[in-house]
Amino acid sequence: MPGPPDPPETDPGAGEWDSQPWYAILDDIAYAEVAAAVASAADAIGYTHAAAHLDHYLGNSGDTLEVNVDSVLHDVPDANTHANSLAEQEIRRIASAAAAAENYDNPTTFQTDWDPFYITKESNADWFFAMGGTRMAASGVVITREPAEGAQPSVVVEYKIHIYDRYNWDEGKSVEIAGVTVHDKDMGELHTAGLAREYDIKGTSEVRRYEGNIPANGPVDLPGSDDSRDGERTDPTR
Repeated sequence: MPGPPDPPETDPGAGEWDSQPWYAILDDIAYAEVAAAVASAADAIGYTHAAAHLDHYLGNSGDTLEVNVDSVLHDVPDANTHANSLAEQEIRRIASAAAAAENYDNPTTFQTDWDPFYITKESNADWFFAMGGTRMAASGVVITREPAEGAQPSVVVEYKIHIYDRYNWDEGKSVEIAGVTVHDKDMGELHTAGLAREYDIKGTSEVRRYEGNIPANGPVDLPGSDDSRDGERTDPTR
């Protein structure tokens, strides 16, 4: 089964890390304490993923953060619907081509391009603050079975959903987290002051499996995600 596509191009973020002169960062040192307090407050009110992602930014490593994709897709139903629609387009394309060529019982792999998806505050405030705008892709393998005469083809499918995001703060925006208004410009300047660091977020779901017909009308009944948290640091139930 193919993995995720290569990481997409991203916006430049706040600029070069640690690029401010030392004498210009006194206000940023003070604001870093504000940002840490926001992360603690977010965690206290149940925004555990938002808190963890902000803590990772303030940790200043720049290391990639692995996100639990199954938790995202469970917590944000619209994200699950969007992810499955990416897979369904490929499943239908492959099944149609196999039926036209009478090429049955042979596995065909697929890998979609990255597709933008925005998690809204209304759909899930925690994941909105944690990521907001993301990219999604699907990859998998499809086997098309020979149908009975006049019937729709059936398929056996295994696939995964991938998520990518670049955690950074852009000027000109602000959000309110745990009652505190956070300005993107101030957060971004922690990066250029060398007090925090932008980073990549990525992850891949568990394998999803579908076996059944491809309906001529209506969506394919592809599976959702279990609430797979496995005791992660950002588990609201721990």
